[in-house]
Amino acid sequence: MVASALGAVVLLAAAIACRPELWLEDSHGDGREISPGGSAGPSGSSKRPPKKATTGAAPKAPPSEGPSNEHLAMGTPVDGDSSDDYLMTKPQYALSYNKEKNIPNWVSYSLNASHFGDAPRFKGKFLADESLPAGFYRVRHDDYVGSGYDRGHMVRSEERTRTPEDNKTTFLLTNILPQYHDVNAGPWLRLEEHAQNLAQKEKKQLYIIAGGIFNKGKKLETIGKGVAVPSAFFKVVVVLGRGEDARHVTEETPIIAVVMPNKEGIMDRGWEEYRTHVDEIEKRSGYELLSRVAEDVQRVIESR
Repeated sequence: MVASALGAVVLLAAAIACRPELWLEDSHGDGREISPGGSAGPSGSSKRPPKKATTGAAPKAPPSEGPSNEHLAMGTPVDGDSSDDYLMTKPQYALSYNKEKNIPNWVSYSLNASHFGDAPRFKGKFLADESLPAGFYRVRHDDYVGSGYDRGHMVRSEERTRTPEDNKTTFLLTNILPQYHDVNAGPWLRLEEHAQNLAQKEKKQLYIIAGGIFNKGKKLETIGKGVAVPSAFFKVVVVLGRGEDARHVTEETPIIAVVMPNKEGIMDRGWEEYRTHVDEIEKRSGYELLSRVAEDVQRVIESR
């Protein structure tokens, strides 16, 4: 046991020496350890445990999900193939990145009144995420130029205005998916505004998971240097009281679940028209969601 522990310390020291960015100052300046990228397995129960990563999968890092990670309080979404899930955690949100599609599979984050402030909207081009490891293409602002698609935020810029750094992080292209403008400035925006009202004015604690859905059997559309375009977008919002987490989710907890098609002509539609069940999102996305919620409660809230 002693030898194993000493060996782990030596390996950790070597890793930090090779990857000094693993020790970064977070947005609050307290210098705590944050991992800009890594892969981790599920936490809590899971109906569909992931397969082991295949040869050539994304590099592994120590699991970064834990009780202190507010953005994964509902659990880490997992599917049946972990080889295309590269877990990245930041002080502002957590995400799974797909190396083949060059987009996030999903982005998960906590939202409450404390995330809002007076920081101005970041001015400048959208940013390549330099924390992606070697071997990953770092999507650039110009990959979207002339594509006909907006750079659609998963974590909205207005949802991270506590500090300028928080807001800037929402412009990383690992937080972005190609969206038609009619979606981005239409029902998607109106749902974002509804979530802001719940968190900022009604003082609710929200846990949000958002991402893209691809139609099976349909040829993959890409823009730029291989940036995949989803057929639709999903968002799940768990609405709780301030300071509550998965332990407080009951059969009566309000859940918002939507799937919006990525198409033109829906600018004037309300987000409510796209309401669905969490079960349907799991079926279409392939991801198991809300794994930290008690299974008996999951069965109720995911089907209603």
